[in-house]
Amino acid sequence: MKLTARKTGHEFGERDTVALFLPEGGEDVKGAEIPDDISHIVDRANLGFFGGKSGECAFIPIAGRPALIIAGLGKPAEITRETLRNSAALVTGTARKMKIKELDVVLPRLKGLEEKPVLCALAEGMYLANYAFDRYKTRKDETDAPVQSVSFHSVDTAGAARLLREVSIICSNSLLCRDLINETSERANPVSIAAEAKKLARLKGVSCTVLGRRELEKLGMGLLLAVGRAGANPPRMAILKYTGNPRGKKSLALVGKGITFDSGGLNLKPSGHIEDMRSDMAGAAACIYTIKAAAELGLKKNLYAVIPLCENMPGGNSYRPGDVYRSYNGMTVEIGNTDAEGRLVLADALAYTEFRLKPDYIIDIATLTGACLICFGEIIAGLLTPSDELAGALHAAGEETGERLWRLPLYGDYAEDLKSDIADISNVSSTRNAGTIIGASFLNSFVKSTPWAHLDIAGTSWGSKQRGYRPKNATGYGVRLFMELIKNLEI
Repeated sequence: MKLTARKTGHEFGERDTVALFLPEGGEDVKGAEIPDDISHIVDRANLGFFGGKSGECAFIPIAGRPALIIAGLGKPAEITRETLRNSAALVTGTARKMKIKELDVVLPRLKGLEEKPVLCALAEGMYLANYAFDRYKTRKDETDAPVQSVSFHSVDTAGAARLLREVSIICSNSLLCRDLINETSERANPVSIAAEAKKLARLKGVSCTVLGRRELEKLGMGLLLAVGRAGANPPRMAILKYTGNPRGKKSLALVGKGITFDSGGLNLKPSGHIEDMRSDMAGAAACIYTIKAAAELGLKKNLYAVIPLCENMPGGNSYRPGDVYRSYNGMTVEIGNTDAEGRLVLADALAYTEFRLKPDYIIDIATLTGACLICFGEIIAGLLTPSDELAGALHAAGEETGERLWRLPLYGDYAEDLKSDIADISNVSSTRNAGTIIGASFLNSFVKSTPWAHLDIAGTSWGSKQRGYRPKNATGYGVRLFMELIKNLEI
């Protein structure tokens, strides 16, 4: 989708389609909120049925005049950037169904909200809703065609153009993130995803190192190697580095779980839980496309992305419950359950990141626990961190982007449940209690002193149904959250 800015006051042609957003206003929504350059068109339409409620959207063709798509924004006091995104998604959905390729958007006048955040939210909602993963359909849905371009009418066209360029880059990478997660595990495997990360080295300021089995063995990454032992595709670890500020000394490292298919290993997942496990690399995908978006925007920040990749499969060479493996930092881990594999590969990656890369902050992102899905559903991701600074920055970024987070406690008491009789630590608790916290407590053992946060996206990375601008299946959660965080974090 191409996003462009036009000067307010542009004359519309009869073949144009104009999108208009109206707040809930009782019986009469033809009030001051309708800009002058569209009022003469709206006057020709019958809006007696339209109340401006949230979730309302109508397509109105007018003879000899531009067609209208009108979306409700809900009660004025309840309008937020997130409600604007969802209303914009309705407009995109309507346009796709009507096979409308080009749209003009007249920005609403909303009390308490300046034009810039309104423009940003509407552009995000429209762009993110203009998505379908249909590469394997031999017969495309002829009733659902993507919108090709959207023009936003603004007083400040230069400022709007700059903002729309940023939205386009970040949202396009969110869609690429969705594509990689939706892709089959046959094609999106440790080797191919590492190769995809390697391609980013073409971008200015980006370098990439890919470690194969031999390099991982030399480094002593016993946990990552154990999980990937039975996979048909060998394990890899990709390390992306983006240097946007060569003179800067601070950096942020993102660590993304990259289990390209999670069968559960010998603790095999049952039917009903295994079918969408190609999505267990959603954290890795978010990290890859965050680096890409930062490089394309030329952000003056220094970033790393460390991406451990492997398949967790059953077989004669599988790692087994009761086995003990040595991690990169020397700690020994007893395997209590082979389906708690994500924390194992992350543990090696986190220890490596802190010791070798020495960033000022580390954030890992992972589809780690089913307990997080049970706790928060598909609406909010879990946030666990000993750092109040990171907690505040991440929460603020989540509220701004709609990729929301909620902090859970990480008290030392929980680590007591990870004690092992035969090793330094077990990868699971002896009980089923506090599963999300236990997973984060395990990871906390592998970060010594660097400010660190863990994001559990088991619920938010994959949708069971469409929710506004978020489609069914892969949501691309994390890219927009991280980009907002990076812009505001002092690195």
